[in-house]
Amino acid sequence: MSEPVVADTDACLNCGQPLTGSFCANCGQESRELRRPFLLLMNNAIFTIFELDGRAYKTLFYLFTKPGYLCSEYFDGRRVSYTPPLRLFLVISISFFLLMSIINAILSIDYAIGEQSALTEDATANVITIQNVERTQGDTDSTDNQDGLAEIFNFIESIRIPFLSEPANQNLQGVMRTQAESNFNELIEDPRGYLAGSLEYITVFMLLMMPILALIQKILYFTSRRYYIEHLILTMHNHAFLVLAIFLSMVVNLIEDWELFLLSTMFGYLGTALSLWIIIYLFLSLKRYFKQGYLITFLKFITTTVLYSISLSFGVFVFAALFFFLL
Repeated sequence: MSEPVVADTDACLNCGQPLTGSFCANCGQESRELRRPFLLLMNNAIFTIFELDGRAYKTLFYLFTKPGYLCSEYFDGRRVSYTPPLRLFLVISISFFLLMSIINAILSIDYAIGEQSALTEDATANVITIQNVERTQGDTDSTDNQDGLAEIFNFIESIRIPFLSEPANQNLQGVMRTQAESNFNELIEDPRGYLAGSLEYITVFMLLMMPILALIQKILYFTSRRYYIEHLILTMHNHAFLVLAIFLSMVVNLIEDWELFLLSTMFGYLGTALSLWIIIYLFLSLKRYFKQGYLITFLKFITTTVLYSISLSFGVFVFAALFFFLL
């Protein structure tokens, strides 16, 4: 990473106090010259946002290999050496879902091209049969789709929010009908594209669910005298690890599916090891941070998993409904 360009002055341009380094000791403003080439500014911006330096790599290494370690370091006061928890989660999750969206787009294009090629090859020999089948199937699908959409509209008409007036409820129903019809048609025409479009909201969903998991841990560990913020930071680190581990598992499974000699077998074992490490990691994060015995930690780990799974299932249902009817 290129070194910051320091302004040629002995005083802070913001508050006028004398400078003793790259940052003003009085107001905190960095003494940096911003009149520079655009590409250099973009380069510095990328490095700043994603922290592509030793701190980021060290944080990722400890995140993946040492359960609960980053959370302990954070509350022990050693924070500058690592990427902040919220930024760490956001960078990992946004990068992951961005890559997933790109991969899904590529697969959708490849699938569409392959399907079109298959239809072209068989068109000469089977044109009449295909037309008849498609016509019959299209009529059946159209009827089923209309019935499904009618049921959705009936459900929307039954929704009444008590604290809203009747005109407000009718306006809400109109918005929900329009959005539901649009999403329903998109889901029927391009399921892969619809699911890919929902990926951008998963990060928001996870951010909303993390405080719930932290609350569950706070209740189960009420005798540990830990503050709620400690549970929240540990939860944030664990979710960042989960997203990273899931991404690595998908890469491993992709390589395994190539069916290359020995390589597929090796990556098959690696995928199994990753799945086991996810469970062991989450257990050890509780064990090492709260420093309780293996048995009591195991019981609390199981209880936390069950309660969070129930909350997650309910959250997925509510989130999916909001996404379908309002987003």
